[in-house]
Amino acid sequence: MSKDVATFAAGTIHNPCTVSKTPQMVPSRRMMIKYPARLEAMALDPAKIATNDSLVYTAGQIDVCVGLYKTVTVTIDETKPSELIITPTTGRRTLVLHAARMMQKALDIRGQLTVDVKDEAGLRHCGLGSSSGTIASVASAINELYGHPIAAHDLSLYCAQNHGEEIDGSDDTLTAVQCIGGSVVCGNYEGGIIVLAGEATPIAQVKIPTDYSIVIGVPNDFDHPDSLDLMQREEDNMKAFITTGEAYGPQIAYRLVHDVLPALALGNFAPCKSLVFDYRWDMGSIRNCSFVLPRINDIAEALRPLQEDSAVIMLSLSSVGPGFFAITTDPVRIRTLFEAQHMTTIETVVHNGTYKIGDIDG
Repeated sequence: MSKDVATFAAGTIHNPCTVSKTPQMVPSRRMMIKYPARLEAMALDPAKIATNDSLVYTAGQIDVCVGLYKTVTVTIDETKPSELIITPTTGRRTLVLHAARMMQKALDIRGQLTVDVKDEAGLRHCGLGSSSGTIASVASAINELYGHPIAAHDLSLYCAQNHGEEIDGSDDTLTAVQCIGGSVVCGNYEGGIIVLAGEATPIAQVKIPTDYSIVIGVPNDFDHPDSLDLMQREEDNMKAFITTGEAYGPQIAYRLVHDVLPALALGNFAPCKSLVFDYRWDMGSIRNCSFVLPRINDIAEALRPLQEDSAVIMLSLSSVGPGFFAITTDPVRIRTLFEAQHMTTIETVVHNGTYKIGDIDG
């Protein structure tokens, strides 16, 4: 990745947005949404996450949408001079600034725009899509404030293909990080499991029964490092991702088309569980991601027996980790197993819909 792309100012547009209809702000001039988090079960072709200058990544994903929410409130006052205000209580301010500036440019927003974000999980760089989810949630709230002039797929491309993550010590500069689009898709499309192909394009959206819980485990010795540090480590290990993609990409594609997608359409999660597990545990994915925290290899082996557990319909590392997750009908036992591996656990619910439009005064 060239130096002029590797870092950039918040609000920089690398790939422009398609706006399909004239923006028309809601009468109240304000909007609040509750935006779900995403877990990334696997990439469909990890060779396609190799960094490039276009910021367009077509690796594909299997994503899980979960009920850990960012509450985003946006207000516009067009009687005041153009200004962007981020409330003092909002975290991840550089990402919020980036998303809001992107939307100001896409929709030609004039007036005083105020943004407030409350993040229920508050965890960064551990597999929950916290960075991409922050950008996606702010962009989605502003898009909703203006009557949804950007269609879901166009918004997905806009967020994913202009993605960046904050650099510690900088208030206005981001580092480019590969984004396949899971966070923005999980908030803008229905389905507890969403399969993406190509450029953030959903090809399957499946609801997960609500009697399942999702247990997330984050190793308690993980120090949540800076994005710049993590990107350098990933670059140093990129050859391993490419090797896995070249070796297993055709097999993954065949199994996805002939086993996973037909089964998901019939409500059968077993082939999906099997593909995700094989990719993570036996095709080298977890080993490739261990640059984040070497101990995830040991955690993975300790959790291997859960693949045969009928109470678990999916087990995986999320993104490059180091967080693991399980979709299960027995969350108490899974939490105990995760905690035995010295992981801090979060139990949450499936989110099968799009983001929720909230009551500002409620």
